[in-house]
This record gives sequence, structure tokens and C-alpha cells, in this order.
Amino acid sequence: MPRRLLLAAAMVAALVASSAPGRADGDPRELSRAAFRRGVSQAGTGDYKAARESFLEAYRLFAHPSILLNLAIARAHVGEWVEAEQDLVHFLADDGGAQSDEVASARAELAQTRKHLGTFRLRVAPTGARASLDARPVAVIPGSFVDVRTTRGTHDLHVAAEGFPPADRVVDVEADRAPDVDIRLAVSGEAPPPAPGDSQRIVGWFLVGGGVVLAGVGLYAGVQAQSLANEYNQSGSGHFQDQGTKASGIVFRTAADISFVGALALAGVGTYFLLTAPAAPGAQAGLVIGPWSGIAGSF
Repeated sequence: MPRRLLLAAAMVAALVASSAPGRADGDPRELSRAAFRRGVSQAGTGDYKAARESFLEAYRLFAHPSILLNLAIARAHVGEWVEAEQDLVHFLADDGGAQSDEVASARAELAQTRKHLGTFRLRVAPTGARASLDARPVAVIPGSFVDVRTTRGTHDLHVAAEGFPPADRVVDVEADRAPDVDIRLAVSGEAPPPAPGDSQRIVGWFLVGGGVVLAGVGLYAGVQAQSLANEYNQSGSGHFQDQGTKASGIVFRTAADISFVGALALAGVGTYFLLTAPAAPGAQAGLVIGPWSGIAGSF
């Protein structure tokens, strides 16, 4: 057992021994201390699931803030990152006169825990829609975005509402802030809503297509201008008809120049729209494993 575990167990034992004589039966504070000491012992043997349950029992019996630090560390060991973050924030907000090293440990644990977490905004419709992430219910406000805090990686999102076909989507949380997820359930036969960025991509492709058309017009006008220029150069410039050929050539050349400039402008703007359109969530993020703090503290 690490030294900090031994110290924590000794401190709890001393507190229990120094309490009023008699059995702890019926005294919530003494029962909580007993559960706390049991959790420290279980964590010392590496049984963090049992330690989590003991710390939960201790906090239920007597809600002393110091229990939360140990509970958060146990939860982090078993992968309950969201709950661990909540416990640590609660502990730091009301540390109950904890020692400075306990506060420092809590802050370090919180920073480490948040490396495993991310947030995405979720909006569902219609009214009455329900959402679950990895089969766990998610609190939603139909028609409004809500923040969903979860672990980093790939998650299965399920949205259902009475009278509507359900929708399932894979959500990738790659960093602290992931792309928004907007789901509107559609009745049978109704076209689904466009995905984020679809409208921008449509405009982008339309502009690029317009640029291609203008480039074709410019190419045609350029060929005509070159043909008229060759005709004018071969026939000379002394006749009225030759002057008309020259004027037509200038018109075609001007049209070609304008068309090519317009094609470049449309293609450039269209390409910008395509490159900046929001993309759907993509690659799966890996899980980062970091150092752990030991179970510590007393109450």
C-alpha cells in the first residue's frame, strides 16, 4: 500500500479511536468514517470498484467534502471520468478546510481528468424527442442546443420520439470541444434536414460550376477573336469590311477577357465555400492515460 494510503488509513483510524466511546451503530458520522476507512483499504489493494462503493456509502451517510476527493480518484480509476470531474469540482468549491496538499492534489486530478473529456452541443426535434448516448439518457431541450459532457472517443447516439422513426448517429469527440450535432426526426416520406454545411457546399459547387461555364465562354470567345485577328491580318486594313472584322475581333477578345476573369472569381469564391463548409465528425480520438494520485485525506 502506498505511503499516502497508509497515512490516510491511520488518520481515519485515529479519528475513529478518538471519537466518543461506544458502538458506531446508529451514528451516521461514525458509520461514514468506517465506510471511508474501508474504501481506503480497498483502494490500497487496487479494488477501486469496491472503493468507489465504499466512498459513495460514506458520503451518503455523512456528506463531508473530503470524501469527494477520494471518491473522484476511485471513479477515475474505473473510467467514470464525468462523475470524477463533478466530484472534484464539488470538492474544490467546498473543501471543508482541507489541507493545502489535498487541494493541490484535487486540482492536479481535475486537470488530468479533463484530458479524457470533451463536450459537444446537441439539438433534437420534434418536441418530445428523447436522446441517449451509449444507452445512457441525455437531458435535452427539444429545439435548443444543450451541452453534452462525455469521454473522448466514439459514441453511439440514439434519438427517438413517439410517432417518428428513430435516428442513430456515431458521434466522435476528438477534443475538448467537438462539432455540434443537430437531429430532427422526420416522418416517413419527409426529406431529412440537410446536414451542417450542406447549403454552403451547394452554393460552392454552384459557383464553381458557373466558373467552368464562364471559362468555356471565354475559350470560345478567345478562339473567335484569334480567328478574326488572323483574317484581318491576311486581308489588310484598307476596306470597310476589314474594319468590321477588326471590331468584331475586339468584341470577342474583350468578351474572352471578361469571361476568364469572371471564371476565376467564381471558381475562387466557390472553392472557398467548399473548403470552409462545416464537416461531419470524423476520426476517432485515442484515450490518453496519465499518472494517478493516491487516495488521501480525512474527515
